[in-house]
Amino acid sequence: MSSRSARPSSPMPAVFRSPMTWLLVVVVIAVVVVFTSSDDGDDGDAGPQTAPVEITGDVLPPYTEPDTATGLSIPTVEASLLGGGAMRIEAGDGTPRLIGFFAHWCPHCQAEVPTVGEWLRTNPLPGGVQAVAVSTAVDSRADNYPPSDWFARENWPTRVLLDDDGGSIAGAFGLTAFPFWVATDAQGTVVARMTGNASVAQLEAMVSLAAASTAP
Repeated sequence: MSSRSARPSSPMPAVFRSPMTWLLVVVVIAVVVVFTSSDDGDDGDAGPQTAPVEITGDVLPPYTEPDTATGLSIPTVEASLLGGGAMRIEAGDGTPRLIGFFAHWCPHCQAEVPTVGEWLRTNPLPGGVQAVAVSTAVDSRADNYPPSDWFARENWPTRVLLDDDGGSIAGAFGLTAFPFWVATDAQGTVVARMTGNASVAQLEAMVSLAAASTAP
């Protein structure tokens, strides 16, 4: 009975016995891990896309038709601005406002922002009305992210407030759909709200209502 000799093991190639080879492998693995991690919600150089907010006072009811918020005072909002800095909006600060709420992934918002941006750039608002945008409902997995690049690409001309991850500003103003518009007078009282794409005529009407309280 013949015995079968054991198969000799294959020698490890010389390249794998080199310490430099294993160092290179470790470096490659580290790079892969870093790049994989950076794709998971990291904004790179875009900066923060959401930020903590502080809201005090009574929030507005969700938008309905007819609008039950007309005549109510807005809550006080303190929030960070896209690109740095902070802003405070409160009733009684003497500034009438047109506030637009946008979600970067919303196709209606994507159509609205360039149109309204062009209108704002070429038409100074009367009566000291201040136009403000709120970037809300941010989702790093959704289309058109990050919103900072979107607003920059569309040359949006006004300040942009950053909502928090829970959409606190949107909820406090009664948002129910995108886009969402809120017009307030100089006393911080709601004079008009609307959802959906607004025409220039509709926005001009909202601005006129906001500016009316500042007329001599």
